[in-house]
Amino acid sequence: MTSMEGDEPDSGQPDTESGGSQESGASVVDSILDGDVQTVFENKDLVDSSTIVDQDRIYGRDEQLAAEARAFRDTLDGERPPDLLLYGPSGTGKTLTVKAVANKVKERAQESGIEFDFVAVNFKTMESHTLDRAVWKLGHQTARKAGVVWDVPRSGVSTDMKYTRLYEIVDDHFDSLVFILDEIDALTGSTGADEPAYSRLLYSLSRVMSEQHVDTQLSTVVVTNYPKFRENLDSRTDSSYNPNGIHFSDYDANELIEILERRRDAFKDDAIEDGVIEIVAAYGAQNEGDARRAIDLLRDAGEIANRAGDTVVTQDHVRSANDSVVKNRVLEIVGGMSVQKKLSLYAAALVAKENEGAAPSPVVYDIYKILCEGSDMEIYTQETVNSHINKAGTYGVLESERVSGGFKSGVHLVFKFTEPVGAVLDTLSDDERLQEIPVEELGEVVKRRLSDS
Repeated sequence: MTSMEGDEPDSGQPDTESGGSQESGASVVDSILDGDVQTVFENKDLVDSSTIVDQDRIYGRDEQLAAEARAFRDTLDGERPPDLLLYGPSGTGKTLTVKAVANKVKERAQESGIEFDFVAVNFKTMESHTLDRAVWKLGHQTARKAGVVWDVPRSGVSTDMKYTRLYEIVDDHFDSLVFILDEIDALTGSTGADEPAYSRLLYSLSRVMSEQHVDTQLSTVVVTNYPKFRENLDSRTDSSYNPNGIHFSDYDANELIEILERRRDAFKDDAIEDGVIEIVAAYGAQNEGDARRAIDLLRDAGEIANRAGDTVVTQDHVRSANDSVVKNRVLEIVGGMSVQKKLSLYAAALVAKENEGAAPSPVVYDIYKILCEGSDMEIYTQETVNSHINKAGTYGVLESERVSGGFKSGVHLVFKFTEPVGAVLDTLSDDERLQEIPVEELGEVVKRRLSDS
């Protein structure tokens, strides 16, 4: 058969245009999957922040570990452990410690013939933050721990039916069970509801034994960065939910060094350059003592070393990893925002840049109006702008608090950035609609407005 016009006849020879790998019959993918692996890692799981580690690797949390162990000790005596509330900033060991203790108790319980386990659910990672989806997720995870099928569909079945099946599994398979409810404040539920979804969930779980749904000793561990979530509990829930509180404070740089040193064996001998642990800890301390970010950063630095074919992780690898993490995190957060949300956040970042990371909402709104006028955009109300900025807060870019005093002694919001302000501004500036903003000129306007307050 002759070739069509414009087609080259098949010579039967391998295509070498894209490189030599085709000549040897191996694709790029095959060469990576089948080739010898050169890596700086010995056990990469140790620098995966989701790995449950033994308590010997946990540093600076003896007080919290002891409090958790005393609570869980009741399980071994056939009693119900008290509910716990673990609170403090992100990356301070809340989930890490309680899972480590629960794992140890599980081992001891098995030796005593006690069917004990724990079920951990992070509500922030769920695609829907409703009560119905939360109960379904708890049931799904509990069924996995029990080794049975979770035969309840996500939709088309009432929440009560989901509760009923969950309690059946709990009662049939466990003598004692702990639900670890991580980032529970994300479980907000439907807009306009009388109480947040987490309040209704806690009410049900706190009364499950008294209402004789199960004979299992069932308790909860709530993990949150925002202990004030209790202010939104329904009065019935507040009455029946009475946890023991355990506080977790930020790690300082020296504590982060100790934490990272206890993960050094994730790498091969001599695969970490002097000073690498210290610079990773310094970056972690800048991120409010977040050990999770520090561990992830150390792993990312190792990955960069691997991609470069290097056998030693250097401080330059750490710096590259940190730059990439910051940029990617901020890009992920702000990349999909509408232009009005970007303008609102840009105004807040401009103010924070001139005010040590803090942005009073009256000044932010003044700058926002200037940005809208310069971009020929509609000007929204201050309430809407505040709402747009607070939306960024749900992704961890900033936090807000309501204060009084200043600005004619009125009550107003102050936004405090938790991500580097410069990275936020750089990322927002990638939007061509925001590239012509006169940053220096507006900086002078911000300074004047702040000095007038």
